[in-house]
Amino acid sequence: MTIAFARGRALGALLLLGASACSTDRILKVTRPDIIDPGALNNSAGATALYAGVIGDLSNAMSSTLGVIAVTGLISDELKFGATPPEIRQMDQRSAPESNTLVAQVYGSIQQLRSQADRASEALKGLSATDTRVGEMQAISGLAHVLLGEMFCSGVPISKPGVNGDPLTTTALLNAGLAKLTDAVASSGSNARARNLASVVRGRALLNLGQFDQAAAAVASVPSNFVYTTLHSVTTDYQKNGFYDYMWNFDGLLVSDREGTNGLNFATAGDPRVPISGEGDPSRFDTQTPRYYYDNASDFTSPMPIVTGVEARLIEAEAFLRASNTAQWLAKLNAARAEYSMPALTDPGNAAARVDLMFRERAFSMFASGHRLGDLRRLVRQYSRAATSVYPTGAYHKDGLQLGTDIQFVIPQTEKNNPKFTGCIDRNA
Repeated sequence: MTIAFARGRALGALLLLGASACSTDRILKVTRPDIIDPGALNNSAGATALYAGVIGDLSNAMSSTLGVIAVTGLISDELKFGATPPEIRQMDQRSAPESNTLVAQVYGSIQQLRSQADRASEALKGLSATDTRVGEMQAISGLAHVLLGEMFCSGVPISKPGVNGDPLTTTALLNAGLAKLTDAVASSGSNARARNLASVVRGRALLNLGQFDQAAAAVASVPSNFVYTTLHSVTTDYQKNGFYDYMWNFDGLLVSDREGTNGLNFATAGDPRVPISGEGDPSRFDTQTPRYYYDNASDFTSPMPIVTGVEARLIEAEAFLRASNTAQWLAKLNAARAEYSMPALTDPGNAAARVDLMFRERAFSMFASGHRLGDLRRLVRQYSRAATSVYPTGAYHKDGLQLGTDIQFVIPQTEKNNPKFTGCIDRNA
């Protein structure tokens, strides 16, 4: 049995590995093997190719046409659907059934990312216990665990090749990811980029678990200007930023504005963190949905920030808010805003308004990065907000339909190939 790696896919991954270290031209001259026999994984070339493949898989899982960024934007209040395929409309409508093949596709891409990151970390570790790339692979596996926990109902199995996993509660899944991330921080050694990645995602996992002080401690050393992005090229379709393509060329993904009563005014706020093009003219495809485009995804090669130092400051801010330390809460919010040269905020004066402001700042600072759905779920689970006051609700924006009641995606029907899996454990948190 062999494992195939497309040459273009490996080159796209290598862009991510070395963009800060050398020129793109130099990276593109690196020769990678197309076929790796399992017996070759115990050498440097094989392990490096696995590593590169994981970096490429991460970019594809996040920024493909209907990757994590797109589908979490649709089910939340970030994006509206301006085209016609019904399975995508189901996501936007908050009513995607377990038979939805596009949900199954993004679920599969995250599970594959997790499995391949684990495989790469073991291969690298087998060659050298001090290889700092091990930490980056463990961090990406941890991120995949967190994404599965945020995006899907309780009951996600974590399987291994040839071994069906038991369904895990959301808490157990997040704790499994947390273990990966704790190891990742330790394994990153002198690799600051990998360590910062692991630290912020670890803080995100702890935030999801309601361990706010521990989350703040996890990210304390991460600089505010840290950014970990996807990176794309036009060499192959797999490497392209498909999120850009489906938004700008097909009006399938359009920036929302006060969607379903509760949605934020992403399209019209004039906020520099969500730069917009378009005047709200009707979609070229459904002739109804207002056209607002996200300027930061304006090309097939646009990188998408997915983990940042700004997120670290916002995690610290939320910990201070939970501790009723409003002065330090505001200071951390304003430290995050300073990265965008935005004016300082003032205290809105009451507990509910502070929570609203906290999550608004998170929403605009981390727009189109795969965070918003997890935050809406936390507002319900950790802040006792009614789902009907948090998610878009009421009339759907077209076709005379109503918005559904999903607060996350159902684990797709394809998982039932695992005999241990019988369905979601819980869809209410």
